[in-house]
Amino acid sequence: MEDGESEYIGTSKILSIDDAKKVKRVMGTDGEKFEKEIAGMQDSLFTDIMCVTFGWKDQPDGSRKLVSKLPNGKIIFPDRSEDVSQIESGIPYICLIYEREREAFAKICCEEYQPKIYVPTSRMPSMVYKDKGGETVRKMPHGNSYEVRILEAIKVMEDLGFPSIRVIFRKNQQK
Repeated sequence: MEDGESEYIGTSKILSIDDAKKVKRVMGTDGEKFEKEIAGMQDSLFTDIMCVTFGWKDQPDGSRKLVSKLPNGKIIFPDRSEDVSQIESGIPYICLIYEREREAFAKICCEEYQPKIYVPTSRMPSMVYKDKGGETVRKMPHGNSYEVRILEAIKVMEDLGFPSIRVIFRKNQQK
């Protein structure tokens, strides 16, 4: 790729279990369930919780690898048990990390929470997000045209303070 996207190395940040619950936007019984899932995935090697965003890095042999970086500069690779075809570049994941002397490996627990805008074939977008209390909110923006409605949805998400959103086009999902 000439646009440089293939050279994107992702980032990571260290999380406590409470931070992970905030990032995932789960509380109460859902938070306890999430905490148990994470604890069940931890073992003697994979102990640290981090939010990791992977990116593609070109290799000298012409291939590409999904990588990220620890705050200390070490490179993180997805663990061998992970299906690399299911990992999306640029999407933040909550992971358990096993750090070795020169590199680290990530076992993916789940995606970090991202609010969504669904665009059905009727082109009447709807927004789905969790508020600060962890409650799911569903809204439909108002407007006279598709363009006005989609821009209104994006503006609402921006005003709510979300750093990123996912837009899902339903007609393309069916292909």
